[in-house]
Amino acid sequence: MSEIQRIVEHLDRILPQFIQDEPLPGLAVGVVYDHRMIYAKGFGVSDIQSGEAVTEHTLFHMASVSKTLVATGMMQLAEEGVIDLDGVVSDYLPYFEMADDRSRNLTIRQLLSHTSGLPDEDDFAWDRPEYDEGSLERYVRSMKDCKLQREPGQAFAYSNIGYEILGDVIAKVTGLSFELYMKQKLLEPASMLNSTFLKEEAAETDYPLAVPHVLGLQGGYGAEPSSIFPYHRAHAPSSTLYANAVDMCYYALAHLSGSSTPRGDGKLLLEANSYSEMWRRAASTDYGDILEDMGLGWFMGLYRGRRVLSHMGRDTGFRSGFLLLPDEGMGVVFMMNADYVGGKILGSAILNVLLGEDVPYVQQSLAHHLSRLTITSGVDAAFREYEEIQQSCPERFLVIEGEFNAGAYTLMRRGWLQEGIRLLELSVQIFPGSSNLHDSLGEMYLLAGERALALMHYEKSVELDPEHAEGIRMVNELLQSN
Repeated sequence: MSEIQRIVEHLDRILPQFIQDEPLPGLAVGVVYDHRMIYAKGFGVSDIQSGEAVTEHTLFHMASVSKTLVATGMMQLAEEGVIDLDGVVSDYLPYFEMADDRSRNLTIRQLLSHTSGLPDEDDFAWDRPEYDEGSLERYVRSMKDCKLQREPGQAFAYSNIGYEILGDVIAKVTGLSFELYMKQKLLEPASMLNSTFLKEEAAETDYPLAVPHVLGLQGGYGAEPSSIFPYHRAHAPSSTLYANAVDMCYYALAHLSGSSTPRGDGKLLLEANSYSEMWRRAASTDYGDILEDMGLGWFMGLYRGRRVLSHMGRDTGFRSGFLLLPDEGMGVVFMMNADYVGGKILGSAILNVLLGEDVPYVQQSLAHHLSRLTITSGVDAAFREYEEIQQSCPERFLVIEGEFNAGAYTLMRRGWLQEGIRLLELSVQIFPGSSNLHDSLGEMYLLAGERALALMHYEKSVELDPEHAEGIRMVNELLQSN
């Protein structure tokens, strides 16, 4: 059996099982191996209501993976001398201003590397979409009342806002709309002929656009179509690439070939020295693992000793991931039409297969598994299942603290407060040192009218984290009201 055949058969075994194990409607995966596309397939459905199957051509909203294209576009313009990576933003956008004198010194490089000190966006207005070309400039002009959160260049802090500004820079220095520049200079040269940054264009292609799904509880525990689609033209640079598994493999190939070629031949996205600049460490993150460092638009790190360049994406109803191992000529893309299933373990499992490991399964989320049991069979059944798993197959499940916390809040917000509390009670047994989980329990017990239990858990959260200001405030408030 050839190595490629082994990889394909392995993925064909573990990916269908993954989508059965998780409450996930649809998934598409693409793989590049030894500078060749060897895998592009879809699983599940693009819409649980229509039941239409996901294929390798189904388009997905790629969310923040979009930022890698913005970074590539900026590097193209730097190659041409149109922009200077260390030039200040206001040189290219004279109308850009903030209620902060430090913003006058913001550079293109700082925006690309998330070291600008800009805050992150807290309302993408997905429920109030704008479709006209002027949306992006209006958004940038709206920054006039905002302030920086820290000194520019001081430290990494992820900011979608910075990428909207970069998209507007691209539009103004080229005289094209942001989306048209991306189409002409990146998508078409990379053979991504079915990809676009415009939702209207995505809807007009020969291939379906996946429907976003959120976690639903009324019919059990699983996907339900989102009432909104995450689109707003002002957020095109940070978020609105629509692509499929095949096109994303072409995108991977374009970067893999360009980064290993000494000189551009006119057909590559970038010259090799631009990759050295783009993929050079600009800042450290606090994310660790393959996301340990930030380059210009790309996260950087090591996976089992191999260099990895990557970006993940998440918006309402969608998750995505794009990973390159440039020294091995490998690339992986995955896209889901749901926002509540984590992708990190899936990406790791696929990489392990490519690197020769025998992967029996993609680990299942213990939080989702127990949350589903809580809804369908009751809290006691979830407790019994957890105890059985601990005895029989703990390695089969992925245990992430944040997923338990998020699951409990989902239950609470959907009207299942007591179930959320019980899930958190189980969670603090699994993570006895978590201040955050005890804080969440305090909040939920307070909502349930159990003030004594709320106080106990707030006190425990402060005991575990003496600098937990909100916990200290709640302890004092509860003590004073007794």
